[in-house]
Amino acid sequence: MALEIGSETHGDFRVLKLDGRLDTETSADFELAAHDLTAAGERRFIVDLSGISYVSSAGLRVLLSLAKQMSSGGGELRLCGLAPSVRQVFDLSGFSKLFTIASDVNSALGEKSGGSTAAPSPEVSKAAANLLGATSSSQQPAGSPQVGRQAADLLGARQAAAKPGLFARLFAWLKGN
Repeated sequence: MALEIGSETHGDFRVLKLDGRLDTETSADFELAAHDLTAAGERRFIVDLSGISYVSSAGLRVLLSLAKQMSSGGGELRLCGLAPSVRQVFDLSGFSKLFTIASDVNSALGEKSGGSTAAPSPEVSKAAANLLGATSSSQQPAGSPQVGRQAADLLGARQAAAKPGLFARLFAWLKGN
């Protein structure tokens, strides 16, 4: 299914209205459209996702990459209109913490810059982008283990439960458990 991208200006913001699916096949179209607009000098975006029925990790990567580009270049990215299924993807992946998200375009236009939650440090944002593959390996910061853990926490990662060692599993098997 093709991705339709509508564009209009509201004050200082370029509103991009997406319709369809934001997935592996279509995310490149959105990335190219956003790149063209930023190359033309646009720095403040609202991405209206009310017409998006599905978003994949490739779509999330493009949104994160655009947000990173905007924050490092003095711009701003706001999202709005997330369908319940799309909002669930954002919540489960931790992306709800990374973006200013409003219910609709008018609400997004009225939001204060930066949203209602404190933004993560640039180091944590970069580490989160690296975890999602939104940056090339040459751009990956060394970072401390603490920064990596904070980035994983930001993305909603959960620490795996410790597995019993080989001998403990063998002993449990021998006991019949």
